[in-house]
Amino acid sequence: MTEVAASAQPTASLPGGVIRSPWGVWISILWVVAAEGLRDAVDLGMDHSPLHALDQQSYLAHVLVITLSWATPLIVLVVAVRLAQWSIGEYFAFVFPRGRDIALAIAVGLALEVAGHTLAYVLGGTTSFPVEDYQAQIAAGTWAGWYVLHYWPASIYAPLVEETIYRGFLWRGLAASRLGNGGALLITSFLFAAVHYRYYIQDGTFLPGAFLSPFLSGLVFGWIRWRTGSTIAAMITHSTSNTALNIGTVMAVKLGWP
Repeated sequence: MTEVAASAQPTASLPGGVIRSPWGVWISILWVVAAEGLRDAVDLGMDHSPLHALDQQSYLAHVLVITLSWATPLIVLVVAVRLAQWSIGEYFAFVFPRGRDIALAIAVGLALEVAGHTLAYVLGGTTSFPVEDYQAQIAAGTWAGWYVLHYWPASIYAPLVEETIYRGFLWRGLAASRLGNGGALLITSFLFAAVHYRYYIQDGTFLPGAFLSPFLSGLVFGWIRWRTGSTIAAMITHSTSNTALNIGTVMAVKLGWP
């Protein structure tokens, strides 16, 4: 689906010619708040990385709780979509991207990660990779490949769920309003950044730079969604960026990057 096609279909038709519309702006936002709130209630602030649970008594139980936590907002929004009488794939824009769009999504995801760490180095003299975390895991007996693989929730669950919420469900409701795709891009990016409060609020202190990072990422993921008309393409970009972070951390240590 092209950008023009995606923009031109804010509504859909039921049998008999009845026009259906997506949820409005404020109702869409309330659905998202409810979905995210329930997710927080399930995970109780738990670390989503199974790597940090290797020493727990039941690793499998920890993974199941992580899965339930990520699945909760999807269940809420699927209910919302069905109440609006839309198909799941259509509302969330689960359009399988063309080959060139997949290539674009991967390239942009890699470029986003490289640009972010390059900027961190230029401004602060460090590449900002979580090197200390990696070194601590290696010291505890983890090998490099295991370190990367055990962040699979960041490579799979986070892109699937967060893009479905923000570039899928919320985008549909915002873009169908007077805000259009431009307004959807800005608002979904802001709310996407806002929900990552654990990163930008530390010990009661607001860290502007830590807020700016997910906001800019949201703009990039949203641009991919707008450009391709596919939430799946945004998922690919998101997954590429998250995976590149962990691979980049290993490379930074191996190559002695700051």
